Parts: sequence; structure tokens; C-alpha cells
Amino acid sequence: MKNIKSISIIILFLTTKIMFGQDFEMPKNIKLEQKSDYIKYEKDVLNAINWLENTSILEQTNKREITSAFVSKWIMGTPTISVGLQAFQMDFTKKNPELLLSFLGGWTRFAIENPSEKDDAIKANIEGLKSLMKVYSANKGKGIKKDNKIEKLMKLSPEDLKEWVRKRVE
Repeated sequence: MKNIKSISIIILFLTTKIMFGQDFEMPKNIKLEQKSDYIKYEKDVLNAINWLENTSILEQTNKREITSAFVSKWIMGTPTISVGLQAFQMDFTKKNPELLLSFLGGWTRFAIENPSEKDDAIKANIEGLKSLMKVYSANKGKGIKKDNKIEKLMKLSPEDLKEWVRKRVE
């Protein structure tokens, strides 16, 4: 019976590692000059955002830097998505500046996956904050410093988070 449990745990671990630790492959010869270039790389950007979100910030640091640079460049240059940055978002990245890209990634993923709602600042902010909180939770104490502001935010229910964001956006 113990062997079956052990095997089950190993299979579960490996399956989880495969599902969430999928290896992102950086596209070759990236060219971001025209609107069509940005659209062409949307799937790669989504994969990169997911990889950054699901990979420990202490793992594959060189690849993380390259992937972060790709995502940042795409977000800053894309003519189809606008991320609105406000002071309240920046408050969550003062102690941990690396969380800014997590926020931007969550917002961008939402905008790409929901083109008809991409300008909904409340929903986009919520998705950005969810991504930020996910990366914070997974890496707190492992490259990410404790932040009481994020801790409080994480305790909010989905409805309370929506209301919290609405008060700051509208």
C-alpha cells in the first residue's frame, strides 16, 4: 500500500511539474517593429508570462532575465494593448520591484485573452493583481520579501478585491 502511495505521489509531482513548469522556448530572431509583428508574438508572450508566473524567481535566472526583457519590450511596444499604471499598483512593487512585471503580465494576459474587454481597467487591474499575488505567494521568503500591503490584499474576497480596485480606478 505504501508503494502505491509513493508511486502516486511521484506521478502527481511529475505531472504537476510538467503542467506548471513547462519549459518556455524563446522565439528566435524576434522582430518587433510593426503592428503585425506584435500580433504574431501574442502566443509567445502568453507562454512567457505563464512561464514567468509559474517558475521560481530563483530558478533559471538567466532565462528569466531574457524572458522578462522579451515580455517587457512587447508590452511597452504593442499598439493594441495599453496598461494603465497608477500609484496604488506601484505601492505593491516598492519592496519587490520584480513583481511589477507580474502585474503587467497578468494585465496583458487578460487583454490578449479577452480582446473585447481589454480596456476594462477594473478587470485588467484585478488580473494584474492576481498574478502579482500568485508570484508573491510562491516566492515569499525565496527571493521575495514579505510585504504587509500584499498580505492584506490577499485576504480580500473576490468581491472585496473588485470593490477595492473600483475605488482606486474610477
